[in-house]
Amino acid sequence: MTRPSPYVRRRWLGREIRRLRDEHGILAEPLARAVGFPRQQLSALENGHLGPDIDLVSAICDYLTVGAKRRMTIMDAAADGWSHGWWKADAERMGVRQATYADLESGTKSITEYTLLIPGLLQTTAFADARLRSDLARQADTFDPAAAVTARAHRQQLLLAADGPHYNVVIDEIAIRRRAAERHIVADQLRHIIAVCAAHSSVEVRVLPIGASIEKHSAPLSPYSIYRYRDTPGSVAVAVDTLTKDLVHTEGHEVGPYLDLHSRLRAAALTPHMSIRLLHSAAQDLAPAEGVPA
Repeated sequence: MTRPSPYVRRRWLGREIRRLRDEHGILAEPLARAVGFPRQQLSALENGHLGPDIDLVSAICDYLTVGAKRRMTIMDAAADGWSHGWWKADAERMGVRQATYADLESGTKSITEYTLLIPGLLQTTAFADARLRSDLARQADTFDPAAAVTARAHRQQLLLAADGPHYNVVIDEIAIRRRAAERHIVADQLRHIIAVCAAHSSVEVRVLPIGASIEKHSAPLSPYSIYRYRDTPGSVAVAVDTLTKDLVHTEGHEVGPYLDLHSRLRAAALTPHMSIRLLHSAAQDLAPAEGVPA
């Protein structure tokens, strides 16, 4: 997960170009004419669309006499925006939405989540397979459940690597109590989470009890993921999971409410130790393990 997220780098680049225009008091149309590029191309750049035009970015830096250090940072972001991660070639088979999450996870120093299901980054292959096959009618014709399961396992492998990000997740107790697969599959899944937490200090799991009192009585309407990045200090992205698509926020006024909400959810959740005890108890209730006391 060490390579910068192309999506986030493109969004950062777009904001930086708009910031440069504001600093110089120049509108988009005059700037586009001055550097000899169509206005639509500049709009695509500022909106973070795929493949920023390197020549356009360079021409803007020349015209606005951007300093050497800042120019290097901008050109690096433009180059990163063109890069294709491991998920790109197989996006159609693994699912475009999963490919988006793989992109966002790349280059992170930390990932913070709130989930109403067992988080994809901690799923076993059996649980992932059961979930991905549960509603194939919503998937595109090119979707391949086996490819999607393999991709999900690869994302977990990257997460748990020695240089992987810190991972903090608040799992709503609903995800544990409402079975999303056969009993033995869910039990094995819960024990897998316990084992991962025991083996990897970079992973922290907290369970939000159904009866928890949340400060300001505010609860999330959808699962979400918060990403902080190594190569772009201060850069934060939030992906909100909805029924039909994922909303990705990178602007401060959009990100801020999720950071505030998560701090309140984390405070209302059980401690990591108590959360592990709850997971163990739930797994035993579903499928008691031989030789393990309930």
